[in-house]
Amino acid sequence: MSLQLYVLRIVASVVVGTSVLTLIGPLVGEVVATLPPLFLAKARYAPDSLALPYEEVAFPTAEGLILRGWFFPTEQPNAPAVLYAPSTAHDQRSGLSLVTALHHAGYQVLLFSYRGQARSEGNYFGFTYGFAESEDVDAAVRFLYETRGIHRIGAIGHSVGAVSIILSAARNPRLGAVVAASPFNCVDEVWQTSRPSWLPGFVFDFILRLSELRKGFSRSAVCPLKVVSEIAPRPVLIIQGTRDQHITEQQMESLFAAAAEPKTLWLIEGATHADVRSPMLDVLMSDVIAFLDDALREELPAPEWAAAAEVSGVTGDSTIEAQGIPERALAFGAGQPWQSRVRLRPLVQR
Repeated sequence: MSLQLYVLRIVASVVVGTSVLTLIGPLVGEVVATLPPLFLAKARYAPDSLALPYEEVAFPTAEGLILRGWFFPTEQPNAPAVLYAPSTAHDQRSGLSLVTALHHAGYQVLLFSYRGQARSEGNYFGFTYGFAESEDVDAAVRFLYETRGIHRIGAIGHSVGAVSIILSAARNPRLGAVVAASPFNCVDEVWQTSRPSWLPGFVFDFILRLSELRKGFSRSAVCPLKVVSEIAPRPVLIIQGTRDQHITEQQMESLFAAAAEPKTLWLIEGATHADVRSPMLDVLMSDVIAFLDDALREELPAPEWAAAAEVSGVTGDSTIEAQGIPERALAFGAGQPWQSRVRLRPLVQR
C-alpha cells in the first residue's frame, strides 16, 4: 500500500468517525437529558415530611396507561384544586415545595408523574416535550373533575410542564386557570435556541426528527404559540426569567402577544430558566395564589396587584412601580444567597 493511500485512509477514517460522533453524541445526549429520575421505594413516602393528609392515587390516560401521584385533600371536598405539571427529567416530587402554601390557602393539590416516570406506566424513554405529557394533564384534569367531583381546577407547570398545561387548557375548558413558568413557544424553536454553537443546525433538526419517529409525536403539535389564544376567557399567567438560556426575550414577547385577555406576564430580572421554578416560584407563591383566587374563587374580590407586599423570610425586600404585576423585589444571588436583587418588571411591547 502506498503512503499516499495509507494517509487517505486515515483521513477518511477520522472524517467518518468524527461525523458519526457528531450524530451519536447529541442523540445519546437527547435521551439522557430527558430521562426521569429514579423513584426508589422510599420515595413513595416523600410527602410525609409535609405533615399534611394525602392519598396515593392512580388514574388512566385516554390510551389506558395508569398514571400515579399524590392527592392532598382539604376538609372541604368541593374546594378548588391545583395540579402541578413537572419539567423535563422531573417527577411528582418536584411539586412538593408548592403544596404547603396552596393547601394552607384552601386548595386541594394533585402531584403526578407523566407516563414512563416514577410509578406511572409507559415508556421510560418516551418523553415527548409536551405532546403526550399534555394528554397526561388531560387525564389529571379528568380525574379531578369526574372522579373527585372538583369543578374549579387550576394548573401550575414549569418548562415542559408549562407547555403541557397550555396545550391541555387550549382544548380542555375544565382547566380554569393556567400558571405557566418558563414555557417555550414551539419545540423546534427552543431546540435551535438551546443548540450548542459547535453543532450545525441541520444536525439538531435531524436529531429532533429521529426523536419524533422514535417516540411517535409531531413537533408541529408541540407549539403553544399556535394555541395559547384558545385558553381565553380563562386567565393565563406567564412567568419568565430575563436570563433564560433557552428562551429569548423576543420569543417571550411573541407568546405573550399571542395569548388573549385576560393575560399577565411576570418577567423576573436576572432569573435563568431553572431559577423561575426554584427558588422564584416558591417565593412568589402568595402572589400566584392571589392570581388563582381571582380565577377560581368567585366569592373573593380581585387581588390588588398594585399593593405592596412583604416576602416572608426574604431579606432586602423593596417595591417597584409596575403595571399588572405584584410590587415585589426579591433578593437572589448566585455566589452568596440573598445578595443581588432580582425584580419583577413589566414587559415592554415593541
